[in-house]
Amino acid sequence: MKRQAAIAAIASVLMVGTAGAQYYEDETACEMYEHVSFRGRVLPMASGQSVSFRNGQFWNDRVSSVRVAPGCSLVAYEHTRMGGASQEFFRNVRSVGGWNDVISSAECICDDQGYDDYQDGGSDDYRDGGYDGDQ
Repeated sequence: MKRQAAIAAIASVLMVGTAGAQYYEDETACEMYEHVSFRGRVLPMASGQSVSFRNGQFWNDRVSSVRVAPGCSLVAYEHTRMGGASQEFFRNVRSVGGWNDVISSAECICDDQGYDDYQDGGSDDYRDGGYDGDQ
């Protein structure tokens, strides 16, 4: 049983599209969290990155809060492959409300200028509490 859980966790990480091993901390523009208030496991995403989860993958229907860097937005979808209803988040959200445990795919989109200013130190770090609000 533990072996199956470990295999499922590894497969989930490997199958999240472009959100795999090519992640670098300084390129994170959006983050999805397993629990409210930015707790639990985190799935970091770079600008322009999208993810799609199939049934049985860890992240499918598990997102409860999101962090979004200034100049970026996270578009969440209720179905895989960016299908179904969508919700766009423009800032940190401690609880995604009616979207809790509903998200099956998402894409992180950044305005080049706004995100470049953030990367160059022109804005508060969205993870240090300088950019936090509810949507």
